[in-house]
Amino acid sequence: MTSSHSHILADDFRTFPSTLQGKARSRHHPEYAKWHKETTWNGRSFERYPEYIVRAGIDADIIRTVDFARSHGLSISVRGGGHSYGGCFLREGGILLDLSTMQEISVDATSSCAIVQPGVTSSQLSEALSEHGLAFPTGHGGGVAISGFLLGGGLGINSTAWGGMSVFNVTAMDVVTADGRIRHLSDVSETDLFWAARGAGPTVFFVVIRFYLRCWPLPRAITSNTYRAPFSKFSALLMEIERIQPDPRLQVMLAIVPTEDAPTTACGHEVMLNTIAFADSAPQAKLLHKTLVSQLEDGMVSPVEEDQATSFESIFRKTDAMLISKRYRTDNILTDRVEDAIRILTDYLPHQPSRASLPLIIWRGTHTFPNAAYSAQGRFFLSTYAQWDEASDDEANRKWLKLLYDDLETVASGCYINEFDIETRSADIGRCFSEESWQRLRELRRQYDPNGVFHDVATLSGDIKRI
Repeated sequence: MTSSHSHILADDFRTFPSTLQGKARSRHHPEYAKWHKETTWNGRSFERYPEYIVRAGIDADIIRTVDFARSHGLSISVRGGGHSYGGCFLREGGILLDLSTMQEISVDATSSCAIVQPGVTSSQLSEALSEHGLAFPTGHGGGVAISGFLLGGGLGINSTAWGGMSVFNVTAMDVVTADGRIRHLSDVSETDLFWAARGAGPTVFFVVIRFYLRCWPLPRAITSNTYRAPFSKFSALLMEIERIQPDPRLQVMLAIVPTEDAPTTACGHEVMLNTIAFADSAPQAKLLHKTLVSQLEDGMVSPVEEDQATSFESIFRKTDAMLISKRYRTDNILTDRVEDAIRILTDYLPHQPSRASLPLIIWRGTHTFPNAAYSAQGRFFLSTYAQWDEASDDEANRKWLKLLYDDLETVASGCYINEFDIETRSADIGRCFSEESWQRLRELRRQYDPNGVFHDVATLSGDIKRI
């Protein structure tokens, strides 16, 4: 959409907030700077400024905002909970529609279903469901809002066993489209939009105001095992995991962490293997761990702790504990060529600007997903969480992460959009989808939002270069 805000009457800007139950601040309001800063948790400063920030309170606020934007030539970006590492919802000009205070949850224990608003967080949903003996594959971070997480597919807790990706537990959604209409999406209603909503992530061209979720029985025994392995065993360990094909109820994650004796250890790193079993009993959980570890070569890993009772809340706390710095970037690939990926990563580890940066690998296995926008495949997920403290180190960390994933792209089968470096690679965001799905998403955007009421995240890098 070509912005025409310079031609909007001043009275239009002044009267618009009075039509809302929620609140709005224009770029010239004295509280705007505080609101802008509060939109992101990342300590980096995102110098992209919407004309308006709207904090919606009810569905009608969303409709009024969409109608106002459409009639005044302003484009909208949407913030669910603000967890985006790159603050992709912050755009230059237009309106930022903030849904973070919309946090209603309704649980129907009889049908194992829940209806949630977009600002609901992982920890809020988990707590509400646990009271009914239910669970949902939420994000691993307790503060992650359900909306952006699900729209991007959702690589959630126990999602390998529960649908492959969390979004495939969404049975329906209510959305507001660019024409200001509320539409109910499902596999039998507004099927094109439902297809797009399950995986489009920040490329989506409507606002989701309500998710209808299929929930699962809460596992009665969730236990965690942690093992240590020398970095020299890393590739062999991954090959063994691929050979063994762990049970989907066993979440398998490997973190590459610095060693205290960095000068005398290969790459200055070692590997921490964490397995989490989601089972109906403690003996069953123990067996799930054993089916993996007992098949590994003797001496490949050494135990740190075993059979530790855990919970969704504990997983949230441990995820938060991994983020120890003030400033962050992330990027990722999905790959079936994990040995090649590790060779590339090994070349870059000695040169990482911050030793706090954390590469993670998650075993995904092979999945056949329903027909949806989410279409990225790869047996292993490799993501790197670059983190540091000083603004003076921003460029060094940005460059290191970009060069690493430029090389990893050569062995990638896809990317997970929720942790894709959209700031640097927005023009390449199609890599997060199959070629066919990306083309269909672009066609649906042209069909349902021909005038660009919603910002196109594929142009985000342009915003950054202009300012």
